[in-house]
Amino acid sequence: MKILAISLVACSLVFAGEHWNVDAGGVSMKYLSMQTSARAAGLSGAGVADAAGASEVLRNPLAMSAISESEAGINHIIFPEMTADDYTTAFFAHPFEFFKYPLTVSAGFEFLGYDGIEGRDEEGFKTSDYGAYAWALQAGLGNRADAFNWALSARFSQQTIDDETALAFLGDIGGAYHVNEYFAFGATLTNFGYMGDYDGEKETAPMALQAGITGILPISKLFSLESQWNLHMSADAYRRADMEDPEWRFGGELNYAELLALRVGYAARPDTEDGISAGLGVVFGMVNFDYAYSPKKAFDGGYHYLTLGMRF
Repeated sequence: MKILAISLVACSLVFAGEHWNVDAGGVSMKYLSMQTSARAAGLSGAGVADAAGASEVLRNPLAMSAISESEAGINHIIFPEMTADDYTTAFFAHPFEFFKYPLTVSAGFEFLGYDGIEGRDEEGFKTSDYGAYAWALQAGLGNRADAFNWALSARFSQQTIDDETALAFLGDIGGAYHVNEYFAFGATLTNFGYMGDYDGEKETAPMALQAGITGILPISKLFSLESQWNLHMSADAYRRADMEDPEWRFGGELNYAELLALRVGYAARPDTEDGISAGLGVVFGMVNFDYAYSPKKAFDGGYHYLTLGMRF
């Protein structure tokens, strides 16, 4: 409980700082706030207290609390044409015990590139094309207790546009409390830390706070069914430093025997268009596959999220 109290105090200090209230569009490296896991994307980012595997550690440090065996894999996002190249991330998590205290270590890498951007000078005349890319490397540590979970991650990120580069040293922190096997709540503070100048201008990292609750309805027990059906329902509030109002995220997952999952999510975004998403997950022995789709009207298309992981 002391860790939870310290986390809350740290969050209150963050809110009072200049980096929390940033003008709209005033943060850089926004890719660090995008969903990368197909499961999380299928829930529209909801379920901070209900992470299910290592694929979510890149955005939710509390995912380390759900690791029961070693897991590695990749996430991949396919964007609509004329937006950006595909986005690929890799993840790894390994559970262990330290003097009989259950812990998990995790690591992640992500890369986003975009070539052939049309260049324009100050008068609007076309110049040569240029490229942009960003990458990040992170490591984390969290516990696997039955009631209270904590997790920490550290991240180094670099973003280059044309010949200008910015660096960032960032951290994530999270805490969750499981009241029982059917109800939990949690919160994370992500992307806080130092970000250098970019092209002579001070930049701000996409620091964000997310808090939410999750309820699990044991359908099989309620209706005395032999099959193992559970319904996970989550509701979260999310605010990034450049948002005046929070997003409200809602997600549901119908799970059968930890082998098949059907997901749907909705995000109410006051600053941009609302979003809806859907997806599924299947498990084949040691291999798990997840897929999600989120339509994007502004891009005349949608995002396809793919996750392939292996437990060993």
